[in-house]
Amino acid sequence: MNAWKSSGARDDITGRKKFMAALPLNHEPKSNAWTAEFTTACIVFGQFGIQTRNGMNPTGYIDQFLQAFQTPDGPVHVDRAVHQDIDEYVNHIFLVYWDNQETFEKWNSSSSIEKYWGEGVKPVQDVGLWREIVCIPNDHIETIHSGENHDNGVSNFLPIKYTKVHEYWGSMRDRIQASAHDRLDTAYDKNILEPALGASSGKRIRVYPPDHICLIRTAQNWIQCSEEERKTYLELVEPTLKEGSEYIRQNPAETGCLSSKFVYEVGLTGDSLDKSCTIAYFLSLAHLEEWAKSHPSHLKIYKTFFEMLQKHNYATELALWHEVSVLKADQVIFEYMNCHSSTGLLQFAHLFAEKP
Repeated sequence: MNAWKSSGARDDITGRKKFMAALPLNHEPKSNAWTAEFTTACIVFGQFGIQTRNGMNPTGYIDQFLQAFQTPDGPVHVDRAVHQDIDEYVNHIFLVYWDNQETFEKWNSSSSIEKYWGEGVKPVQDVGLWREIVCIPNDHIETIHSGENHDNGVSNFLPIKYTKVHEYWGSMRDRIQASAHDRLDTAYDKNILEPALGASSGKRIRVYPPDHICLIRTAQNWIQCSEEERKTYLELVEPTLKEGSEYIRQNPAETGCLSSKFVYEVGLTGDSLDKSCTIAYFLSLAHLEEWAKSHPSHLKIYKTFFEMLQKHNYATELALWHEVSVLKADQVIFEYMNCHSSTGLLQFAHLFAEKP
C-alpha cells in the first residue's frame, strides 16, 4: 500500500483567479538570486532522526541509516545534521531527497527499511527514532539561492536559474506556482496551538497535520568566508538566528509555528562543516509570511544581517538559501517512536491525532 495517495502537479491555471502578489512594475533587484527548476512532478524530502541522551553514541543506528540510503531506490541526495534540543537530547538527523514519489515508495516498502521501521520494531531504551517525510508537488515548492550554487538541497540534483522574483514582500509566495490559483490557507487559527506534553516514552505515535502546513529549510554556509567575515557572522548574526528559531518554537500561538529546530550540518562521516539551517513548520504559508514581515524576532535577524553587510562593504561570501513548500495532508508522514514529548509535532498530537 502506498504511504500516501498519488497526486501530480497542477499546471493548467487558465481562467483561475490570481492570488499572487505580482512582480512590481519595472522591478530590478539590487542583488542576484537563483531559483530551482523543478523538472519532475514532485520531490520527496525526508528527515530521519535518531534521538539519544546521556552522551550515548548511536553509531549502530547511524550505520543502519547510511546503509539503507545506499540500497536500490535510495535517495538521490543525503545531508546529515546534529541538533541538541531544549530537553538536552541530541538528535542525529539525515535530510534526504528523492526526485520522484515512485522511487521513494519502492524504497519505503523494501525489506531493508522494514527491519528498522516495521511495526514490530522497538528501539533500545535510550534511543528514539522519528521520521518526517513529505511528498511535494512541483507547484507547491519554491527555492531561493544567493549564488549560483549546486550544493543547496534540491540544487544537488535539479538545475537552478537566475530570477528577478525576489526582494519584495510576497515574492516567496509568487515563486510557488500553485499560489496563482490557490490561497493555500489553513482552516485553523494559530490560537489553537497550545502544546500538550503527553506521555510518549515507549510509544509509537503518528501525527496527522491538516492541509497547507508550510515547511521551510533556511540555510547558511560560511565555508568561503574570510576569517573576519566568519567572526562577524558567528558573533553577530548566528546568535539571532538561533534565538529566532527558539522563539517561534516556544511561542506557537503567537507565531503559528508547529516545530522549529536550528541544526548544524555535518559530513556523512560526522565531520564538522561550516553550515547550519533552521527547519520549521508553520500552520500555513501566511503564518510564515506574517512572522517574516513583522515579528521582532525576525526583524532582529534582518537587522544583524544588514549590519554584517555594512561592516564588510556589501562584499560578503556568506551563502544563503532556502526551500519553502506547502504540504498536502495526504502526502506527509510524521511518526515518532520512543521520543520525548516535545519532539517535532508531538506536542500537537492531541490536536492532530486523527486523519484529516
